[in-house]
Amino acid sequence: MKNLNVFALAANDHLVQPEEFSDVQAHTSALAILTDFRSHKPHMVDSHLEATEALEVMLAEAVKTKIVVDDSKEFIGVISVDDLADHNMLLKQMALHVKRDELLVRDLMHARANIRAVEYDQFKHASVADIVSTLKKTHQEYLLVVDKDAHHIRGIVSSRDIASRLHAPVEIEKELTFVDIFTAVKVH
Repeated sequence: MKNLNVFALAANDHLVQPEEFSDVQAHTSALAILTDFRSHKPHMVDSHLEATEALEVMLAEAVKTKIVVDDSKEFIGVISVDDLADHNMLLKQMALHVKRDELLVRDLMHARANIRAVEYDQFKHASVADIVSTLKKTHQEYLLVVDKDAHHIRGIVSSRDIASRLHAPVEIEKELTFVDIFTAVKVH
């Protein structure tokens, strides 16, 4: 067994954040951008939590995205601080005819059924550029990474986190729905 040398921190030693580095490029392994739940506990939020409270917690924790779970702590969706922005809450309030303090995380989340996944074995051989391309082609802000053999949701990647690590925007166009097209035609 080795004895390790310990020392006191210097005054200029500071806590680093991934965004401070320029180590992620388009050709970098996708594993560099994966929030792997095998080694990092997922940031979770209860689906029944009031949306305004969830936003406060996320801002206080400086967490941009959380996994939404049900009472059994099973994955049911994803929520981001953008989803909890004032304009999104106002639109949802009007759609559901509820007061702001009655809006819950589940009302604003991206539901499990709408989030796409890739196999971990395929993901680990992909590059960051491959993941960005997949996000854009599928109009997804998030991709889950799944170990299909074990039926484990291994992790998540988000366009926001990738953009932060690349120090460049990653624009994901929203896929148009019938409602979007109908609304656009009706207005004109």
